[in-house]
Parts: sequence; structure tokens; C-alpha cells
Amino acid sequence: MKIQVHINKTSVSVKDRGFNYGDGIFETIRVKNNKCLYQSDHINRLIKGCKVLKISSPSKQLLNSSIKKSIGKTRECIIKIIYTRGLSDHGYGYDKDIIPQLYIIKKMNALPKYRKAISLGYSQYCLSVNSYLSKIKHMNRLEQILGITFKPKKIFDNYILVDRKNHIIECISSNIFFYKFNNNKFIFHTPNLKNNGVDGILKQQIIKTLIKKNISVFERSIKKNDIAKYHGSFICNSISGIEFVSQIDKQSLNHIESLEDLLHKYIYE
Repeated sequence: MKIQVHINKTSVSVKDRGFNYGDGIFETIRVKNNKCLYQSDHINRLIKGCKVLKISSPSKQLLNSSIKKSIGKTRECIIKIIYTRGLSDHGYGYDKDIIPQLYIIKKMNALPKYRKAISLGYSQYCLSVNSYLSKIKHMNRLEQILGITFKPKKIFDNYILVDRKNHIIECISSNIFFYKFNNNKFIFHTPNLKNNGVDGILKQQIIKTLIKKNISVFERSIKKNDIAKYHGSFICNSISGIEFVSQIDKQSLNHIESLEDLLHKYIYE
């Protein structure tokens, strides 16, 4: 299968369907010591997204070699993969032999600073239900943009997105965990994403770690008024790692220090 590859390109064709319609998939990967963190997991999610969108998938070999070329000798950076259906003329339709476009972009000096404790508010925008597109990282991120646009007057470090039934889904670009700590034992809950949201790579890594340590973790429905039942919370994504939450709206949360030892490999200081 033919694929057009663009390494560290600074322009895009006005005919690209990703540019015109968000018709594609993307991944954002942190590079540390010249190596991508969880590279295979990101590639697997991209390929899964291609299957959902009915876009011919690139090979893992092509993705891995293109990423390596983009990184070069750089030790710390962010790699963004954008994979679109291809180029087409005006209209939503496209030719059956359309050629997918693969962009690998190296971003320097884009890594966020570590914040040990953050505050969360609730966005005033409600996510819509779309179970077919849930969990994948498609290029249409308009709901996340509206999520940060419709933020409350009080300024918070990040914002929680809920659906129309007040189910907590995620933050603007992070997954969220809540925990209870009783009798020196943790129980973790994270929102079920069957109807919307992105199934984060770091989220899945954290779940695997907790299960290996025989710690209970459940993906479940969590509503805004459930927050009072929990002792603490943290958010996570592949770029920022874990950030612990000290406040959600008007409610203060505790922080259990032993949690830092439990999940230290995901704290990017």
C-alpha cells in the first residue's frame, strides 16, 4: 500500500482531509533519553483508530522507522504523529485509491513543567455521546476546544469534562483517577469511556501496574456528586505523567504520600 510520508514537515496541503475535515488519527508521544515512552502502545492505538475510521493502516515498521528519523539524536522532545485519509478535492467524498498521508513532527521545548498539586474546575460544556468514536484519538478535537472555551470564571489548572447526565468523563487532555484509602489499602476508580473520551496510554499503564500489585481498580460510572466519597484524585497523560489533585471546584482533597511510591515511575519530575 502506498503512503506519503512527511518527516518534520512545516507545511500541509490545503487538500489534506485532516486539515479540511479532521479526517484522521493522531498520537502524541514523549521522548526521554532519545527513546519514545510506550511507543508500541501508541502505535497500536493509532492502528486501532484507523480500523474504526476505515483508513488503511500504516505498517508498524514504517511508523517505527519514521519516528526514529524524526527524533534523530534529540534526547528530550515530543513526537506528534498525524495520519490522515489523504488528499481530495472539495466535498466529503474521496477516491477509493486515495493515498494516506503520514506526518511525523518533532516538537522541541514543548514539554510541560511538573506540578505536584493542581486544581480542577468543571467545564460548562457537556460532551456528547458517540460510542462509535469513543476511546480512539481521532483528529476532531472540537469538543475539547469547547471544553476549555466554556470554562468557569474562576481560573483552575485544568477542567473536568462531563456529559449531559453529569457523568465525569475526563479532563481536557488527561484521564482522571479517584481513590479511597481505608485500612491502609487503596481502591481506585476511573471513568468508564464507553460513550465518549480518549482511552489514554498512561491510564492503561497505570491500571496494569495497579493490577500487578493486587490493588483494586475499576472503570465505572462516576458522577459529579460522587466526588465527596473519595479521599483523593490524580490526572494523567503521556506527556505530563501524573499530576495529583488538591482541589476539585470548591472541595479540597487529601494526598496520601505512599501513592507517590506506588506510582513513582509515572511522575515526570
